[in-house]
Amino acid sequence: MSQTSPRPGIRVMAHPRRRAQAQDLLDRVPSAGGHPADAPLLVLDPEPDGPPTPLRTAAAAWAGPYGTASHRLVLQDDVLPADGFLDLVAEAVAGRPGDPIAFYGNWNHWNGAAVRLAALSGAGWARAIPDEYAPSLAVALPRDLAEKFAAYAAESLRHGAPPDDEALAAFLRERGAALYIAVPNLVEHRGGESLVGNDNQGPRRSPCFVGDAPDARRTGPGSGTLEALDFYPHFFKGHVYGLTPTGPGGRYVKTYWDESVRALGIDPGRVRELARWEPVPAVLFRDLAAAGLQIHHATAAWTAAVLYGATLERLPAGDRRPDPAVRARAVETIPLGGLAQVVGLPLLRRVMDPLRRLTEEGLSAGAELAAAAAPLGTPG
Repeated sequence: MSQTSPRPGIRVMAHPRRRAQAQDLLDRVPSAGGHPADAPLLVLDPEPDGPPTPLRTAAAAWAGPYGTASHRLVLQDDVLPADGFLDLVAEAVAGRPGDPIAFYGNWNHWNGAAVRLAALSGAGWARAIPDEYAPSLAVALPRDLAEKFAAYAAESLRHGAPPDDEALAAFLRERGAALYIAVPNLVEHRGGESLVGNDNQGPRRSPCFVGDAPDARRTGPGSGTLEALDFYPHFFKGHVYGLTPTGPGGRYVKTYWDESVRALGIDPGRVRELARWEPVPAVLFRDLAAAGLQIHHATAAWTAAVLYGATLERLPAGDRRPDPAVRARAVETIPLGGLAQVVGLPLLRRVMDPLRRLTEEGLSAGAELAAAAAPLGTPG
């Protein structure tokens, strides 16, 4: 099979209720020529009145016919692609021709933390945490994997209907295939009504969308990869956790930060002392409280930033430097992603300036606390 275009075959999957939205997305990804089977195509739920499950539509979107392109790209109808999206996708696929690639991560989920750490450290890729669902809003698979996943999804539908993102994660785990996420992300989640009950998750945005980082450069395929770590911070619904590996196979356990932070060699009491007695955080806590952000939410944002700073400090030394615009957006979304569901974005946007400064203070404090720690390794 010879590839006639550097761009993959494209499918936009949708429920008929969102056909207009899906068509708008399809219009943003015009055909680049090549084989007709690779042209952008809208794939609607084949059983729209059946039980809600995106896996049914995903199975159809990943299935043939295939043309001559080496990859299939499937987009869900509620994404907003970056300017120049197809060129950026072609660059990404050329850089990792044999790997599954995702172009989005959720800002308050595990893989959102991996994306954010990559952005803060200057890496252009983050290896997804296989223990979590695969962020499936925008994914490119090599053709052989696309064919196999289409069959896997169809078989899964005969034995129940797991969410498409969980099915994709299970499929990749079973084959030992790592999913890599492009950093910064190349699509943003548009929001709107969820058809499968995800509205209770609040805003679901990217931890670092290239469109939210003005003048950012795409770091590109040669910019390095943040591989699997033995600690990830996780800020979710106002609570701070840490993710640590439980053994082979990419399995992780999530525990509250004051237990998991000991894996970084840090005494949790020291983090609390810094929050209580350091003059700059104390002033910022006061300013945020006066603006309406409750102290326990501000303290959680500080603590999450400390864990991010400690994790970054323990990464192996390298010569990468984060793009300033990409880094700035990743810093902002530490508190935004962790608090949006419990506080709401309007308040957070009003207090963004002191919240950003508090996050930077936390990153610096975490780096100082972890300065003597050994570099992170990779789980066995």
